This record gives sequence, structure tokens and C-alpha cells, in this order.
Amino acid sequence: MNDATQNEKNSTSMSKMRKIERKKEIKKMKRDAYLSKIVSISLIVLVCVGFVALFAYSVQRSINRVRPSSDFSAKLTEDGLIKDVQVSDHIVLGDYSNIIIPKSEVEYTDKDMEKDIQELLESHGTLETETDALIKDGDQVSIDYVGTVDGKEFEGGNTKNSGTDLVIGSGTYVDDFEEQLIGHGVGDKVTVEVTFPADYKEESLAGKDAVFEVEINGIYNIPELTDAFVKENLSEYAMTADGYKEYLKKSKYEDKLNTWLEDYLMDNTTVSSYPEKYIKHLKSIQKFEDQSYFEYMNQLYTSFGSTPPYASFEQYIGMSEKEYDAGLEKKVQDPAKMALLFQMIYQKEGLKVTLDEFDKYLGDKATEDYDTLIKSYGKGYIMQDLIHEKVLEYLKENSVIE
Repeated sequence: MNDATQNEKNSTSMSKMRKIERKKEIKKMKRDAYLSKIVSISLIVLVCVGFVALFAYSVQRSINRVRPSSDFSAKLTEDGLIKDVQVSDHIVLGDYSNIIIPKSEVEYTDKDMEKDIQELLESHGTLETETDALIKDGDQVSIDYVGTVDGKEFEGGNTKNSGTDLVIGSGTYVDDFEEQLIGHGVGDKVTVEVTFPADYKEESLAGKDAVFEVEINGIYNIPELTDAFVKENLSEYAMTADGYKEYLKKSKYEDKLNTWLEDYLMDNTTVSSYPEKYIKHLKSIQKFEDQSYFEYMNQLYTSFGSTPPYASFEQYIGMSEKEYDAGLEKKVQDPAKMALLFQMIYQKEGLKVTLDEFDKYLGDKATEDYDTLIKSYGKGYIMQDLIHEKVLEYLKENSVIE
């Protein structure tokens, strides 16, 4: 075989090899492209699934989110009844005829009255920061303190120059902390030594000896319950000290009696189910009221030039909005139960609220004018409150206190 023939064969062989290698490369490229396509599709699918999941979560969250509402009468008729609800389908009411009420559980004693009057007077006290008076038992004082155990400050033991009020002899502070301030005056710095109880709630302090460096900021001047004080501060209730005491006796007794009857009915009523739409409505109202209070508190702090204590509604309620919404179901069940059982008694006994009673109720309760109250709450909401009072009156007339 000559060289030319051999070279031709070699060339042919190389050409075949190149074709084979080329086919392999093309095949590999196709395979890589296919795999790349699969990966790309998979990534697209995963992204789509993620978006779908996120969308589904958003939809679900939107469905479950409680939207606050200020329409208090939305699910009530103008007569104050829950719309489209047959209350007997939801509750089983216990016997409420001839209820026997223990006198000891509803009476308002002279001791109760003295306590309430003292708290009222203390709330009207003025802080005296320039006085020669010395602290005595029963005084209300303003103090600052720094507490230490073994020479080290402990959490919660420092008022940080913010001032805190204390009634001497109230037993609010541990050991004889309060008694050690007696005989000292405004501006005095007093070293108070105490021992925390062995069963103290904060285990790190239980049984420990502590030292408090106390500074007395002032002593409150507490007014007396006089006719002049009542005229100036309590004229919406009475015009004399004796008149205010009579008001307290009557109103506090009624409050205790009403609370006892409400508790009795709640304890003797069984709920088989809650009206879904009414529960949803109550949750919206509750959220509106909670958010309104949060906003009010922030505005109040701002009006006094202070930084609002809560940066957000979630910080105020101490949980996420989702957790808050989930907890509303249980929170509104008792109010729903109360509304159902009072409506049932109202309808069963054929009770009626007259127009005169409605007008009188608004006149007694109103801090705003008639039309504003109706616009704010709706007639149904106000009527539901009147139904509640009407049933309580009926129960008191048909109960025995002994």
C-alpha cells in the first residue's frame, strides 16, 4: 500500500472519528439542554407553587382576619333583638323563677363604703412637696427608691426617678418597708432594710435580705368628704356628703345584685351552639374597641408630650394580629351567651321597652346629645342594653333575698 493510499485511509478514519465525536457532543448537548429544561421547568413549578401557596395563605388570612367595625347595631333589629336568630335553638335556659339570693353576697356594707370613699378622696389628693409634715400611718406618699441584694441592684427594684405612690400601712410592700418611713419628711433619704418572704413570687429574691435607699418626694394632702367637696366634684350624683353616701349605698348594692343575677343565669344556661353571624359581628366590634383604646392611649401620651408606650397595635396586645384574631372567638362567647339568654327571657315573659323608657334611658346615660348617640351606636344596640335592664328588673321583682 503506497503512502497516498494510506494517508487517504487515515484521513477517512479521522473523519469518521470526528463524526462520531461530533455526534457524541450533539447528543451530550441535547441531553444537557433537556436536563436544563427540566431544571428550569422544575424551578418555574416551584416558584409557581410558592406563589400559589403564598396566594392561598393570603386568601386564607384575608378570610380569617377580623375586620374592625363600628356598626354596633349591624346584626340587631331596631327592637334590640339579634337578627334572624331563634334563641331557643342555641341555648337551654335553667330555672329562673323564684331565685333565692343570699343577702351576704349582695349587701354593701359600711366598711365597703368607707373603703370606696377613701379611694375616691385619695384620687383627688394633691402632692405637697414643700411641707414640714412628717409621715404617719395612713398617709399617701410619693417616693423613689433603689433596691439592692448583696450590694447589687435587682430587676424591678428601681423606680428610676419616676416616682411611685404608696399608702402607709396598706401592706403593699414587703416586710415593714412602709412602717420604716413613718416619722420622716419630704426630702429625707431613708435606708430601709427588709427581708423578702420565703415564698416570694420572684424566686431569686425569696428569703433574701434587701436594702432600699428611699427618697421621699412628697406627702399627699387628702381632702375630706364634705358638702363643698361633693358640690365641686360629685354634683352629678349628689349635692351633699350624706346624699353621696346614700347614692353609693343604692348604686353599689344594685351593681352587686345585678352582677349576682347575671352570674347565676350564666351558670345555669347551657349553649348548644353560637349564631355564626352574630359571633362574627361581636368579634368585629371587640376589635374596633380594642384598637380605639390603643389609639386613644397613644394620643393621650402624645398630648402630654410623652412618647406613646406602644409602637403598634400588636405590641399593645402582646401578640401577633393573627393570634389576636384567633383568640377573639372565645373572648366574645360570654357576651354572646349573655345576649342570647336575656333575649330569651325577654321574649318568653312578654316584656316590652316603652318609648318613654327609651327616652329616659338616653337622658340618664347620655353624655352626648340624643341624635349623636343614636348615630354612634344605632337604636338596636341601645335597645339591647335596655332589654338587659328590663330583664334584670323582672328577675329582682321575682326573686327573694335572704
